[in-house]
Amino acid sequence: MLFDVVGRNPERAARHGLSAFVADELSREGQPLPAQLSADARAQLSRGLKTKSLTLAVVDALEGVGVVPVLLKGYALALRLYPEHPLGRPSTDVDVLVEPRELERCAAALATLGLHRHDDLSLDDPFEEHHHLAFVGTRGLVEVHFRLFTGFGGGVFDDAGLRSRARDFSLHGRPVQVLADEDEFLYLATHAANHAFLRLSWLLDLQRFLAARPGLDFALMAARAHRAGFHTAVTTSLVLLTRVLGVTLPAPALRHFPPRALRAPADAVLFSKDRLASAQLSEHWLAAFLLRLWLVDSPAHAARHLLEGARRSLRRARVG
Repeated sequence: MLFDVVGRNPERAARHGLSAFVADELSREGQPLPAQLSADARAQLSRGLKTKSLTLAVVDALEGVGVVPVLLKGYALALRLYPEHPLGRPSTDVDVLVEPRELERCAAALATLGLHRHDDLSLDDPFEEHHHLAFVGTRGLVEVHFRLFTGFGGGVFDDAGLRSRARDFSLHGRPVQVLADEDEFLYLATHAANHAFLRLSWLLDLQRFLAARPGLDFALMAARAHRAGFHTAVTTSLVLLTRVLGVTLPAPALRHFPPRALRAPADAVLFSKDRLASAQLSEHWLAAFLLRLWLVDSPAHAARHLLEGARRSLRRARVG
């Protein structure tokens, strides 16, 4: 059903990071490839190679200073969810989660790759208001997370618990870690919602994850999502999986993340297939901000979301 949403429109396929997948689908059907789609697919694979190279370089550099990171999203996820075509799952940066005490060593290691810290001037204190530090250079962008995620009015995951549950993974012979299954699914669903579902490839990730991990503990995930303040965001991600991709959710998912009847009419309008495919709301900063406001868990989270947004806008205005 994903291809029903983007169709054979090269622009939409490229916008959602699906050019390589759509090209593969058309090739399997024996259909001719539009020239633009073919070019976009090649460019996507080239970016995938660049991200893979940067990921391996980052892991090697961190290993040199005694840091074993948790890899988030990106090439490590593509390798596990799309083993037949990992470079076809695009990513534009490298995300790693480390202990806060390891940040200084990480910065020194990344400097050897020509990557240097780039501060977001809309943040007064990134350690209080955000979840990662950005390092940029000619090789690309690396986001070093000192907590997994903060958003939707200040909600955060239990990072100590996340790190204790993370499991070892070998990335082409390099020792790294990835999140435990339930933690990773929650993170992917929350991340997609936080970006107002800007990329349909994020929903495809969730679909693949559910198929690859049929034993997910949804009761456990619901409890963790409630504690973090992200239950509504995760529920909406699951709703879109069924409505946009036609995924049949397991009964425990519907029991612990039940669709809310009062929200359904608004969700159908805000997150319609056409709006998601065109990204007409999620690409607009104010609309995306308001969509995130719609996905908070409580009035207290909503108030904090509005206050933080106002502060960031004022800071941007001062420095811009």
